[in-house]
Amino acid sequence: MILLMKKYLHPFQIGDLVIPENIALAPMAGTSTCIYRTIAHEHGAAFGVTELVSARGIRFKQSVEISMRYLRIDPDHEGKTGIQLFGADPEDFSYAIPCILEDPRLSRVDVIDLNMGCPVSKVVKTGAGSSLMIDPRLAASIIEASVRAAEPYGKPVTVKFRSGWDEEDINAPEFAKMCIDSGAKALAIHARTQKQMYRGTADWEVIRKTKEAIAGTGVPLWGNGDVTDGASALAMLETTGCDGVMVGRAAQGNPWVFTEIREALQAGDPGAGRIVPDRKTRADVIRRHLRGLCDELGEKTGVKEMRSQIACYLKGQRGSADIKNRLMTAGTIEEVECLLQEYESIDD
Repeated sequence: MILLMKKYLHPFQIGDLVIPENIALAPMAGTSTCIYRTIAHEHGAAFGVTELVSARGIRFKQSVEISMRYLRIDPDHEGKTGIQLFGADPEDFSYAIPCILEDPRLSRVDVIDLNMGCPVSKVVKTGAGSSLMIDPRLAASIIEASVRAAEPYGKPVTVKFRSGWDEEDINAPEFAKMCIDSGAKALAIHARTQKQMYRGTADWEVIRKTKEAIAGTGVPLWGNGDVTDGASALAMLETTGCDGVMVGRAAQGNPWVFTEIREALQAGDPGAGRIVPDRKTRADVIRRHLRGLCDELGEKTGVKEMRSQIACYLKGQRGSADIKNRLMTAGTIEEVECLLQEYESIDD
């Protein structure tokens, strides 16, 4: 008797778009920049989504320029890419999406993604982000307007949302069906509620129920929440039946997680591909990340915004606490380089 191994690593298809493998970097403010999406792609992420961008901001300014630092893409180096928009007015999306897709710097983006899951108060209080999960009629209108706006350009619209507003209102399965009825071609669910923010444990059972609710539609589902390594990626796919894994906070300062996940999925083995980068490897990626930010934003802003990312790269690194603290006040590339050299010299 021949036993066939279940195939965990496979393409993820969004309408006519085929993403080569079902591993993605989640959109995260401050983290999923163009340079980091490129680094993540080189380590195994087949798909990445930009930081969230205000559709109203684009409409108000009648231009993408004010948001270009967040919208920037590099299709030749970062793999398949989505631009994520948030807002609470369908007309904002009707304006912003053509504005994006008619810009030659952005027209090669693969997907327009709608943020209906951000839990932070400054987004929620405007009626956007995860607050749309308690107003599905408005959410449907936004999706429908976005689909109409993106259709002439041949771009699919996808939606990322949460389990629900709170533990008493877990409505992800119903919300997912509404998204598909409104024209969404792929979905991503972060299996926490708005009230949880990023605390507690992701409820993968909600992902399983959501996948069951949309079975037969042909619309794929990314699972997001508590995927931290190859073993948890395999467990999510096995437990929930979702089509792909989307990695968020576990990827901050850790692009190697994508290599580990890819190896584990390919082998069907939770122990495959475990990677612990040495100090030089880690420092070299930090340098590359820093240079990319500085090229985009200038040295002063690039170094400042890299501080939080460096903290992620060095988290838990033996003997690095003092260096990490000093890196938090570094103001130039030269200062960062000196401290990285000091970090590399620590004797393991």
